[in-house]
Amino acid sequence: MPHPAPNPLTAAERAWAHRELNPVWARQWALAELDLPVRGVVLAYLDWRTGAYDAASAQIVAALSELTEPDVWRSRALNIQAGLLMVRLDFGAAHALYTEQLAVAQGCGNQLELAHAKHDLALSLLDLDSARAVPLLHESLTLFEQCSASEQAGVAHLNLGMVYQRRGHVGEAEQHYALAVKRGQDGYAVLHILALAQLVVLHVQQGQLAAAQLHFGQLDQLPQSQDIEAEVERARASVLLTQELSRVRWAQNRGEGGWQDSAREQQDVLQTLDPATLALAMIGQANARHAQRLAELEASLAQAEAQHAAAERRSITDLLTGLHNRQHLMTEGELRLVAGTTCAPAQAAMIDVDRFKRVNDTHGHATGDVVLRDIAALLKAHALPGDLVARYGGEEFVLVRSVGQPSLVPTLEAFRLAVQDHAWTTRPVTVSIGLTLVPGDPLDAALDRADQLMYAAKRAGGNRLRHDLPRDSTSSGPQLNLMYGSERDSVH
Repeated sequence: MPHPAPNPLTAAERAWAHRELNPVWARQWALAELDLPVRGVVLAYLDWRTGAYDAASAQIVAALSELTEPDVWRSRALNIQAGLLMVRLDFGAAHALYTEQLAVAQGCGNQLELAHAKHDLALSLLDLDSARAVPLLHESLTLFEQCSASEQAGVAHLNLGMVYQRRGHVGEAEQHYALAVKRGQDGYAVLHILALAQLVVLHVQQGQLAAAQLHFGQLDQLPQSQDIEAEVERARASVLLTQELSRVRWAQNRGEGGWQDSAREQQDVLQTLDPATLALAMIGQANARHAQRLAELEASLAQAEAQHAAAERRSITDLLTGLHNRQHLMTEGELRLVAGTTCAPAQAAMIDVDRFKRVNDTHGHATGDVVLRDIAALLKAHALPGDLVARYGGEEFVLVRSVGQPSLVPTLEAFRLAVQDHAWTTRPVTVSIGLTLVPGDPLDAALDRADQLMYAAKRAGGNRLRHDLPRDSTSSGPQLNLMYGSERDSVH
């Protein structure tokens, strides 16, 4: 008995849960789910965290237009859009979206989404109403812990640490940072980097250079992340520590006193250089390290973008012919045809290789594949740059031309003759073509009509074009005021 197909929403929840632990897998899932609106939420989150803000914004706006129900996915989408507004420093608009997210989360009764909403609303209030923000952060932390959301609880600890550090409550800040580090060690790399970076900064500001160096040693061993914020905070911690070590050593050599660094090995190294050389060397080393990290991050982002683009191309491409595949045709073709009207129709053609089974039976499937590739190349060569050319399946192809473009009749006639006159290594190959006007009706209906015209061409002997365009519309000029006409053959 066959197993039922997995519920796509279950897979979507897995992708969402793995967006930090396994972002590559989450992106691969999202790219494969072309018709699921929640894919846009997952992609928007991944693009946001890697600094691809334009792509993230486009994805989330499109997702929100479809996710109109007040459920967990709309809550997540609102959260991402608000986070993007925070990046743009549009705190007022972000606060409004976080407030809306809170209402959605409360309405759908999801405790984890409610915790997210309270946490991020608190962050938007830190500079506007800190008295309200801190209790919200504590409430969100409690909810995260009740939901066993280890990473999110760690993020709440991290943000509470920053709030207490800003208020001068060093002990509370260090305690929350340490708890965030502990949660980050469970495999949440971004959280681990951010928490250690904040500990380094806190200890530098307190003059505790030995502790700062200890934490920075741990931070420096962590692999690079594609998260922009995490790498910026790592670089900031490195700069602050390097500059402070330089300053302290300079002051000591000048007899101005200063803190006594308990790290004896570091002191031995410092003693070998004069202060000016030490300062320049350490700052130069820090700059080189940061430049290397930024270069690696840029290279990693470029590679991720290239892989993303390649995956998208693969998902819409027919592997044999290199044309668009049927899945892309059904999505993009619908968009191309919807603008058609009776006075300004779009056009759709169905193309079928005549007696193709004989080619396979006589010469083998490998030769048949060569024929299909050659047909595809000829069709692509005769199409206009804006045409949608796709392999529909087997030996069938489709060409869609949008509103306002020239008649397809001359294009298809030239293509038909090119196939007829091509230097085939097999028996001669020809094609039958059905072409129809599309005054805004659905793609399925248009293809069915073109298919019927194509089979009429086959019944008439093949190697011909049959269309329903009026006689005055078959020139190469722009299509204007086209009306349905009777079926006509075009054949030589």
